[in-house]
Amino acid sequence: MVQPVLISISGTQQFTGDQPQTIQLVTQGSYCYEPGYMQISYVETQMTGIEGVVTSFTIEEGEKVTLSRVGQVDSTMVFRLGQKDESLYDAGFGCLLIGVTATEMTVLLNEHGGVFDLEYTIEIEHTTCGTNTYHIEVKPS
Repeated sequence: MVQPVLISISGTQQFTGDQPQTIQLVTQGSYCYEPGYMQISYVETQMTGIEGVVTSFTIEEGEKVTLSRVGQVDSTMVFRLGQKDESLYDAGFGCLLIGVTATEMTVLLNEHGGVFDLEYTIEIEHTTCGTNTYHIEVKPS
């Protein structure tokens, strides 16, 4: 069942050799929970630089997470602990080959919401670039 929720997101990017950059966002979105399947969706804002893009985290059996973005940016990244996934990231002006490997994943979600944490390394065109983390809290709105 899909329900409206309040989503709090803290995302940090740390590129090799640079200081980490953190963005915090609180937004309305939707949440679907079924045993073994959860989906968190929201629309990006101007603050994130990809305003209007619909972002969804789909969590299956707590072991596979798919991050998809649709709009001016189109991408689908699949995360499984310790496994590398490669996909195309279409930023509207061209595509980049992105490789991601989940290093930490914590899913504490139930039918009322909860917390989801994801940390992963990222490669662009086969060159390791850094680490990204997400801390997401989902609460009924």
